[in-house]
Amino acid sequence: MSASLVLTLALFGWTLLAKQAEAQPASVGAAVSGRVVSTASGSIADATVTLTPLDAPSAAPLTVTSDRLGAFTLSNVPAGRYRISASSPGYTSRQPLRGAADAFETGREITLRDGERADFGELILYRESSIAGRVAEPDGIPAPDVQVFAAVPRGTGYAILRETRVIAAWDGRYRITGLPPGEYLIVVMPGLSASPNRMREVTERRAPESSSAARPFFEPTLYPGVRTPAAAEKVTVFEGIAVDGIDTWLIPGERHSIAGRILRPEDTTVDNVVIEYANLTAGRSGLWTVPEPGDIFHITGVPPGTVVLLARADSNRGPLVGAVSTQVNVDEIDDIELRLDTPGRIEGRIVYDAHVPPQHRATLVTLKQRLLPVSALYPVPEGTVAADGSFRIDGLLGDYEFQMEGFRVVRVRQHGREIPGGRIRVAPGVTLSGLEVVATR
Repeated sequence: MSASLVLTLALFGWTLLAKQAEAQPASVGAAVSGRVVSTASGSIADATVTLTPLDAPSAAPLTVTSDRLGAFTLSNVPAGRYRISASSPGYTSRQPLRGAADAFETGREITLRDGERADFGELILYRESSIAGRVAEPDGIPAPDVQVFAAVPRGTGYAILRETRVIAAWDGRYRITGLPPGEYLIVVMPGLSASPNRMREVTERRAPESSSAARPFFEPTLYPGVRTPAAAEKVTVFEGIAVDGIDTWLIPGERHSIAGRILRPEDTTVDNVVIEYANLTAGRSGLWTVPEPGDIFHITGVPPGTVVLLARADSNRGPLVGAVSTQVNVDEIDDIELRLDTPGRIEGRIVYDAHVPPQHRATLVTLKQRLLPVSALYPVPEGTVAADGSFRIDGLLGDYEFQMEGFRVVRVRQHGREIPGGRIRVAPGVTLSGLEVVATR
């Protein structure tokens, strides 16, 4: 056989192999099928089945709707790990807790290989149930803004099911939805918000002039109003049946008192003394007036921990302010000295970036107290901004952040040095000058 004939046959063979390779079908991925069912009502039609990629979290989930028999099939699925789950109105994908689990399972993890046809079996949903009731303070009035959780006993304690968290409404009502059947504890805990505005709204539910205006500090409380899981009552939840009337009375936390006296400059007459106080870790704040002769004060109902007291008063020398902190860990703290002095002052100017035209610049700058949440009765420190951006604010004591309506404060500097976090600290009788507040839209 000649060399040219051998070469021709070889080329023909390679061409044939190439065409056969081209004729092979491209990869079609995997396919997964199954059925969405309910233990209470059999097949669930029109349920949404979701396949969420676990190897590529940014990839979009794949979805399909079950047919009238609850069956579903997802085709052309790229190989990889996925979490498969289902949902349908009136049902919950949360599974009853088993063993030592402290969170609900809402789906199952599967691994698919290219070209595989996987029969997943049944995806079980439960008719959803709920637990509702009211949270009341020890004196019987509604307790808004507190956190309410479902929980399960674990040993001598309990595990909070974080995904069940709800916030009690203005009337103390709460409703935890989407629960599968089981037995639960109800746990009430203080709210997480440290926003002075939010705390002020809660305080103003009662007479703001009252020394007991703020909500009493309370310990984590289990239904119906106990401290320990052993004393708590379990709430039984049946599938698809709402539970109501699970009312919980809060347990007052351990309370202490702080007593002391107001010290003032010599030859000064003082009246209208008001003390703001707060335990930030306990989320407890309030105010106290000093009506007694001799400038004596006695604050009750204070939870343990670090407490900050901020006082202000009128005098024949003008406004006076004072601050002191103490550590509350015994029944009563006596002889606290809260010294009044002349308030501090700040001076500076507002500097804008290039995006703020002169005609749109601010005319007012305010300070937000960060030392403690102050009540609505505490005046907001503010100053007028001149045409050249200069300002001055008087009557200060404590930690502050700058605020300007319609603007964002980028940074704060003093004599060219940036102040960390933009928070300034003003002491009595001190003037902070050379401040530069950089603002933008």
